[in-house]
Amino acid sequence: MGQNSTEVAYGFGQLGSGFSDEAVQVTPPSGYVIVAIQFLEDTVLSTLVAETHDDTAYFSHTTAVANNGGGAAETDAATIFPKGLVIYGRWTSFTPPASATGGVIFYFGK
Repeated sequence: MGQNSTEVAYGFGQLGSGFSDEAVQVTPPSGYVIVAIQFLEDTVLSTLVAETHDDTAYFSHTTAVANNGGGAAETDAATIFPKGLVIYGRWTSFTPPASATGGVIFYFGK
């Protein structure tokens, strides 16, 4: 049986994607968020800015976020996302490093 829920589809990147291999801030189109980031090589992000939704949902972020759960730390320069990993969440922007051999693919949702 097929999945007919647009709410689920919109939350899992069915609204488009992009690619970057440049050290520039990536942002989604107006009204969207970044819901997944796929790493095509080992990557350290300069910034990763989580969407805040009524202060009830928290996602990995490059600065410390209050109430982000016990033991949760910010994503910093010591965090290396390995090649092939896909992270899921809700972000308003992120900044990958410049790359000549890989880059990142990112997916949009509502």
